[in-house]
Order: sequence, then structure tokens, then C-alpha cells
Amino acid sequence: MPPTEATSDTQPAESPPPAGARQEAAGWLASLLIHAAVLLLLAAWTLPPLPLPAALSLLGEPALEEDTADTLDLDDALVDLDVETLTQPLDAPETDTPLDAPAPPLAAAEPVAALDLSSLAPTPALTAPISPSLSEIAGTGTDGRSPASRAALVAAKGGSPESEAAVQRALKWLAEHQNPDGTWSLVHTAGACRGRCANPGRVPGDDPFGASISSATGLALLPFLGAGQTQDSGRYKRVVAAGLGALARLGRVEEDYASLPGLSWRDSGRMYAHGINAIVLSEAYGLTGDRRLGAAAEAALAFVSAAQDPAGGGWRYSPQRPGDTSVTGWQIMALKSGSLAGIATPTTVVRRAEGFLDSVSAAGGSRYGYMPRGEIEGLVDAAYDGTASMTAVGLLCRMYLGWEQGDPRLAKGVEYLAQRGPSQTDYYFNYYAAQVIFHQTAGEGALWREWNDRMREQLLEQQADRGHERGSWYVDDTHNRRGGRLYTTALATMTLEVYYRYLPIYQSAAVNTGFPD
Repeated sequence: MPPTEATSDTQPAESPPPAGARQEAAGWLASLLIHAAVLLLLAAWTLPPLPLPAALSLLGEPALEEDTADTLDLDDALVDLDVETLTQPLDAPETDTPLDAPAPPLAAAEPVAALDLSSLAPTPALTAPISPSLSEIAGTGTDGRSPASRAALVAAKGGSPESEAAVQRALKWLAEHQNPDGTWSLVHTAGACRGRCANPGRVPGDDPFGASISSATGLALLPFLGAGQTQDSGRYKRVVAAGLGALARLGRVEEDYASLPGLSWRDSGRMYAHGINAIVLSEAYGLTGDRRLGAAAEAALAFVSAAQDPAGGGWRYSPQRPGDTSVTGWQIMALKSGSLAGIATPTTVVRRAEGFLDSVSAAGGSRYGYMPRGEIEGLVDAAYDGTASMTAVGLLCRMYLGWEQGDPRLAKGVEYLAQRGPSQTDYYFNYYAAQVIFHQTAGEGALWREWNDRMREQLLEQQADRGHERGSWYVDDTHNRRGGRLYTTALATMTLEVYYRYLPIYQSAAVNTGFPD
């Protein structure tokens, strides 16, 4: 979500993509066409029934057995799809003007006979050269999400049985607020909730972000994947399968950017929505190896790369506009997730991203502002000189792009974040800062322990423990009011998953050896 300082921003008028970007994108088209049929099949994934478990198995709660149904046969769930469905343009406006109405619900697909996918080859990686700085950082993989590794990492890195119980309660709440079509909504009061949970996201007409089904669905899926829940395994595999199927159907070719490769997951959530869902698809592919997810992840990441501002190197609400640090952070995380799953990133994209971070850096590279100075009139000086939230985003991006653990700029920035401590209300800051401090310290030492103890206990205290809200989070804050209870719950859950969601960047060998899958 954009930082508070940027709320007065208005979206510049759109212009057609420059010729250079079209030429750079052309190299990907051949690879994408090879598995276009795979994308069409993936986009037609039907949704199985959604079980809503009523109990969890940690800290004295009644035990819940893992779903014992046969592994979902996704091939049997595929349906026919008209190509026109994939090419319709998005309806959401590209400005900050409110939407008149929420996005319409997805239509249920009629199942047909199963389609045989056995003849399809595994999805190839994009042919563009991969950046060594994205591919060779060891230890950021998802091996820590297996049950055995997760338990060991929680014990070793500062989690607790109570924090894991909080994660399980949160997953239960998220599952209970999934829509029948597999999506989630930031305005989460419909369906089984029946308005029993307060603090939904701002309703459409008040804030366009509240209408973003794409953002809500991606944000809700990330905590499940972070806990090792996939469409193939785990007590929530049907929930995850339904969510991924719905997400596949949300991918579109945008009319205004039809020359760009790949598919877009933008809606009123703009490039935030796209980046979040590119992470989801990449993680799900990396965890399962499902080639259809690989095709969708490649399509999403191709759009990320093509949407980069070719001049400034950042990302903004719309493709190829001058970037901001907040939107850029989600896109770099998506490219990193794709790299971990074996999907290549063009070196030109990485170099441009590094240039953008240079342009928003302050205090010798240890702090980060929202945009390069002078891009938007009326922003306060702090938006340029470095805010806590943007510093956390910027430093995490620097790690992903290759800064070493002992870099003095990184150490100074981490010290600044640690001195501020966890915010009582800004979950966006906490989510990013927790990752930065965890990775730089490898989850060890006094600095991490002090930060982590405060963060963990604060989140345990703030989690709702009664009624239909039980397992969720909401505290009042500018960002939280926009995204509502689902947004805050997703960020809080992923913050409590920090111990195992990604292995410590700078300690991979020890972790992989000590905690085998």
C-alpha cells in the first residue's frame, strides 16, 4: 500500500509504451506462445467445495486431522474456456478516482470432460539471461516451510508454540472468509461472515483499493503458502486450490498494454495487485512444480519486467510510469520469488531497479524515500529523505539484489529500524522491517532477540480472541483502514511466519544442513 505521505498523489495521464520496451519484450513472446495452451487450461480451473475447519491442534485446542481426501486431481477439474475471456480489458480506472461499484463476482464455470495434459512438456524458463545477483544469493528458498523444518526454525529463531498457534488461528479465519468462487474480498463481511467481523476495507466508492478482488485473493493466499500449505498437501489444500484456480481466472491481457508480454493481474489494486499475485504464483509453482502454475508465473513476471519504468527503473501504479519505492518493493519480491522457482529475470531489469533504488536513497544508502525528489509536487521532505517504512522496503530490495551481510550501509539501516522498534499500528512497516532484521542477523543475536520478542508478543496480544473475529487482527492505522481486517491479518500472519517463510539469506548452508526436509 502507498505510504501516508503519498495520499495526495494523482496519477499522470497514460501514454503508449515506448518502442524500446516493445523491442525488449519481443524476445519473450516466443517462449510464452509455446505454453499459451497451458495458460488457457490453467485459467479455467474450477473450484472444489471449500471445507471450513472448526478446530485447530495447537496449545490445547481440539485436534484437526489433515484433509484425508485424495489429492485433488486438477486435470479432472479443468474446463473449456473461450479465448475471449482471457483477452477482455480491465475495467478499473487508472487514477485515484473512486470506483462506482465493486468488481462483479466471477461466474461459475460449467465442468466438462477431463482434459489430458500428459503430452504437454514442462514449462520452460524465459530465455532472457538471468541476473547472477538474483540467482546466486543462497538461503532465501522455501525449504523451511516443511513441517519438520518449520518446527526446528521456530525453536531456533525466536518463534514459540504460541506464535505458531496464532498463525493457525489466522489461517482458519482466512479460510472462513473465502468467497464461494475461491476469491477473497477486502470487504469481507459477506458470505459466512454475515457482517460479524468489524473493520472491513473501505467500500468501493470511498477508496478504489477496497474493490480489489485481485489484491485480496493474493494477500489471503500468501500466509497459506508461507505455512507450507499448497493445493497438493496440508489441511487447507482445498482452500488453496480454490484460491489458485480463481487467481488464474483473474489474469487478463490489458487493452491499453496489449503490446506488453504476459498477463496482468491488475485491477483497482493496480500494480500492487499484480506484484502480490506474481509472488503467489511463483511461490506456488516453486513449492509444487505444477507446470500450469509455472506458465502463469512466467506470464505474470514477464508483465512485471515489461511494466518497469524504462527510464527510472522503478514501478508505479500503471506500467512504465516513474516509480515509487512501495510499488517497486512488491515487484522485486516477485522477481526474487520467480528466480527461486527457476524463472529467469533479464539483467537489464535488475540494473534499472538498482538505479531506481540509488535515486531514492538517503543517508549514504542506509535510508530510502518514497520517490526521487521532484517527481511529485507537494510531498513532504520525509518522503524524499527517508521514512521508516520505505527504508525497510528499500533495504530488503537491496538484499535481494545482492548487498552483502556486512555492507555498512545495510548495517546502519538495520540499526535505524531496530532502534525504532515494532510499530503498534503500522503492520506494513513491521512486515518489511521484520524480514530485513531477520535476514541481516540470520535470526540470531541480541538485536534480533529484542526486536523479535517485542514484535511477537505484541502480535499475540493484538490478535482477536473472541467471536467470529477470532484469529484475525485489526488496529487502527491509515493503511489498515484502507485494506481492512483481511489486509492486517495477512500481514500479521506473514510477520509471524518470518522464522521459516524464507531461509536466512546469509546462512543457507547451516540451515539447509540442520533442518532437512
